[in-house]
Amino acid sequence: MTEPLLKLDNIGKAYGAVDAAKDINLDVAPGEFVTFLGPSGSGKTTTLMMVAGFTEPTAGHIHLGGKPLDPIPVWKRDIGMVFQHYALFPHMSVAQNVSFPLEMRGVSKRDRKQQVEQALEMVGLSGFGKRLPKELSGGQQQRVALARAMVFRPSLLLMDEPLGALDKKLREHMQLEIMHLHKNMGTTVIYVTHDQEEALVMSDRIAVFNNGRIEQIGSPRDLYEAPQTKFVADFIGETNFITGKAEAVSGQGARVRGLAGQLGTDLNEGAPAVLAIRPERLHVVNGHAVEGDDNSLSGTVREVIYLGQSRKAIIALEDGTEVSALEQAAQAEATALEVGAPAALSFRARDARILADV
Repeated sequence: MTEPLLKLDNIGKAYGAVDAAKDINLDVAPGEFVTFLGPSGSGKTTTLMMVAGFTEPTAGHIHLGGKPLDPIPVWKRDIGMVFQHYALFPHMSVAQNVSFPLEMRGVSKRDRKQQVEQALEMVGLSGFGKRLPKELSGGQQQRVALARAMVFRPSLLLMDEPLGALDKKLREHMQLEIMHLHKNMGTTVIYVTHDQEEALVMSDRIAVFNNGRIEQIGSPRDLYEAPQTKFVADFIGETNFITGKAEAVSGQGARVRGLAGQLGTDLNEGAPAVLAIRPERLHVVNGHAVEGDDNSLSGTVREVIYLGQSRKAIIALEDGTEVSALEQAAQAEATALEVGAPAALSFRARDARILADV
């Protein structure tokens, strides 16, 4: 196996009795794009800042390229950084901003000019070198910040919610730009965001943070299709939860309230559990559930929400639990659900996850 470029070995950061991050273990391969995903206060930015050197760990060790980072000051680490609010120098031109890290590293004036031109061309800003940051749009400023972070060809690029200040359309465009830059340059990237859709689009792997710890690490597909905890299932995408007790626990499967699903974690018979099922995995028809169909439910349509290319139906089950089902426009028009009418839901056991209810 390839040796990891970045290795986090049981690192943590405590402020008194409060653990902002604890027991963080992660290997990042050369050229990998890894996203730290989680809600505010989950420890993702604290972990990133420990890698960058702005925050000192109170436990564990960090290695970059097989060498310990602990004794190396921030300005000597082979790491580029892109901040959420760009942190451009307002009194400097675009070219001067991009040139700054090269000056700090003692690169000659002639070489700096060439490398700055290459970096600006890389981010699509050739000819913008003489402008000031205030003369650029938000998206252009973000590109300057990217060029400045990448101009000295760092082995590791850290990005702390860099698209958070952009509008939705521009954010989606910049996601693709960053992905293309990453693939073209082969730079290893650690990317922090609380936006689960952004993480799914951009990442090779995602580390989901919760309460200062990594709850689950995996590919976007693994985390979405096979969450191991209720938190991960709830945080990434939309999920319906049906609560009960673990029943018929056997091998890779179990049941909750008679409904079958795949086991996402170890569970004992009778333990509190949830069956997690994504809205798009529910099949909806008018009328009542077919008797004898194991994974079928009956309910009443509470609401039908128009989403353009799809429709979301909110259905109250017989016990009052509300679940949502998502259908593409053509299917929704054929189903023709009406508020107040009975509806039947069904799903395949392989599409549902049985998880601990914690």
